[in-house]
Amino acid sequence: MDASVIKGVEGLELNGSDAAILKSSSIRRIAVEGYDSSSRKDVVEEGLSKHFASRGIKLIHAFAHELDFSRTILCRCGLIYVNEEDEEKALTFDGSDMGGRILRVTAYPFDSNRLDHFFATPEAQDKYRQRVLNVTGFDTSLAEDEVEEMARSVFPGSYCSVLGEVVFVHLRGKDAIEKALKLSGRSAGGFNLVVNAVLPPRKDSGGGVSLARILAMAERTEAIRLAKGKRTKAARLAKAERAKAARLAMAEKDKAILSEGNQKSIMTTD
Repeated sequence: MDASVIKGVEGLELNGSDAAILKSSSIRRIAVEGYDSSSRKDVVEEGLSKHFASRGIKLIHAFAHELDFSRTILCRCGLIYVNEEDEEKALTFDGSDMGGRILRVTAYPFDSNRLDHFFATPEAQDKYRQRVLNVTGFDTSLAEDEVEEMARSVFPGSYCSVLGEVVFVHLRGKDAIEKALKLSGRSAGGFNLVVNAVLPPRKDSGGGVSLARILAMAERTEAIRLAKGKRTKAARLAKAERAKAARLAMAEKDKAILSEGNQKSIMTTD
């Protein structure tokens, strides 16, 4: 692949809150409240997609944040992502009824942090949960491995596959996905990249435990083990300090007794 093309593509990598990237993104972020937070994550996300589709709005992505490890509680605030031209219509859903609940729908630009406190506690499995992005705009006349190399340059840490004009980008974690969405509308090697959709995760088959959940459980177990190890080490150090203090106290006591004996011996001699 031409080195200048690679250099131009690598320059797209999102760095912090790059104002130029945010301004040029063709995707808009919107906050949604009011859905049933006792429902499952996938149910809420699918419900939001269908609710907005009922008036002709296709969501690029819907995200309901899990607050607990057992996946029983959702954050009361979720996020949806739409194309720039659909933002105004999507905001008219404020006050709409979804399953008997009234939604509050407000703009939440990428450069805003007013709702960050809702997502301050990361869900245990989020960084392991893989989602697949449908992306078009790459020069698919290039060899497949070159297209994949270009896609990985744009989306660091991803696994990519090419099917016709579509590049499927596999990413893990909310932050990585949101960074990818911010890049929609940017130019790569003279081609305009578009994130068309974040595909819904595959549903568990047969009640099995997902890889994301297994990895999260392993991480949690390791964290507990490390915490226990730290407590054990601290207890050992504290015990050693107490023993040292006791030895010093005993030495001081023996020294005082010896000194007192010497004084009595001197007085008897006199």
